Amino acid sequence: MSGKEEILVVSSDRQTLNSVKSVAESMGFGLIIKGSISTAVKASKDLQISIIDCSLPDGNCIECLENLNTLNHGMLNIVIVKEEDRKTGVEALINNAFMYIYKPIKPEELEAVLKRAKEVKNLVCRERELYSCNLEDFLRRKLEGYLEHINRVGNVPLYDIVVSEVEKALLKLAIEETGGNQLRASKMLGLNRNTVRNKIKKYKLNLRENSS
Repeated sequence: MSGKEEILVVSSDRQTLNSVKSVAESMGFGLIIKGSISTAVKASKDLQISIIDCSLPDGNCIECLENLNTLNHGMLNIVIVKEEDRKTGVEALINNAFMYIYKPIKPEELEAVLKRAKEVKNLVCRERELYSCNLEDFLRRKLEGYLEHINRVGNVPLYDIVVSEVEKALLKLAIEETGGNQLRASKMLGLNRNTVRNKIKKYKLNLRENSS
């Protein structure tokens, strides 16, 4: 299982488990199988994809959702409900379920839902990485892809280009943040007003300065 992304499956129904296993493993997922709410809670973690059966030995899927979401953040919980019990599916969505599907499970439906859940999880993980890293790490990640492109092109003054782009972006942000007031922007940047004015001309920034 090492290296595989694992899905938490909360069910004690053999038919359900077999159906989930068949689809999940064909998609390259590993499984953590728990038969009750209490054991599922202990195995749960942030940003985890889970599949929860509607009926469990110590409660139902709604109770399981409430317990999982209380202890974890960003879980993508997929709830399995009986086809005649759409009301429970809707209630699950109200309780922050990612989606619900009907049992008996249709393999193509579960596969589509798991693909979507994985896409959402990857986006959330990427967003968290961007917001949790420091400025140096953020720039490094951006520049790695840029460097790869530059290496293919060759003979490009990389230092001058990168410094100019960063300076231009920083200048625009400062001007926008101060409502176009160049004096306030210069104080924010730690530059004198003439330097800011000259850089605006250099980068041909069409920014209107407030009179204040």
